[in-house]
Amino acid sequence: MRWALVDADGLVTGVIVWDGEVDYTPADGLAVVAIPDGVGGGPGWTYDGTNWTAPPPVEDEEGEG
Repeated sequence: MRWALVDADGLVTGVIVWDGEVDYTPADGLAVVAIPDGVGGGPGWTYDGTNWTAPPPVEDEEGEG
């Protein structure tokens, strides 16, 4: 299963694959949150405790996203 490393502001800083059973302790200030099936979830996403939000699209050099 994929798990998000989420900081105190709700920003996803990384994603790990973890069985949820083996001992794992994230770095200080990060929480480990299961990413539900069907949710992209990745660095730059946010999680408010209920909802996952994708980051805004990045515009290319010509101003098209």
